[in-house]
Amino acid sequence: MSYKNTIEISDSQTNLNAYYNALLPEKDFKSERATYDLKKQKGKLIITIEAKDATSFRAVTNTITGLIAIVEKSIKVVDSR
Repeated sequence: MSYKNTIEISDSQTNLNAYYNALLPEKDFKSERATYDLKKQKGKLIITIEAKDATSFRAVTNTITGLIAIVEKSIKVVDSR
């Protein structure tokens, strides 16, 4: 069995770059069980997660969504100044 999910973030190019730069270092983790890919498209960041089992799928998804939440909060703080 395998699992796949796609997350799309639509935002300004500046904010999309912040998300991309936050997620890029984690992409280099080595795992035979799960991977994810980042693609920049016009006005969007597309994150594709693939995993061989539910446990690794959940772990990668939690890591990515946690980083997304941190970037989102950081953007809100910067925008409120």
